[in-house]
Amino acid sequence: MIHLSIFTNEISPDGELVDRLAAACEVRGQQLELTDGDARFIQVGMPVFSERYNALIDFDTDGEEWARNLPSAYRNGAVTVTAEETPEPASSRPAEHVAAVAFARVEQTS
Repeated sequence: MIHLSIFTNEISPDGELVDRLAAACEVRGQQLELTDGDARFIQVGMPVFSERYNALIDFDTDGEEWARNLPSAYRNGAVTVTAEETPEPASSRPAEHVAAVAFARVEQTS
């Protein structure tokens, strides 16, 4: 699972430039869930370069890989993105993933 936080610059009442959380979301596989802020800041069609694919990809190509690489797509400073990868507990993984892991372990021990 990837946690994305998108920040925009604002001028504070004191006249200082500060970052403000504009949106936050979680990406699990091909599912994206807005957890805070305004969804218009999350542009799933924005291409990002992935070393894994050695190509530009968008969310539809591989949601988690897109999310991992999204911070590199924002280079102008007006908007910044952080991506934090968090392993999911085994209880929240889909049943087919757990079954595949169990099958692989059985095959390795044979």
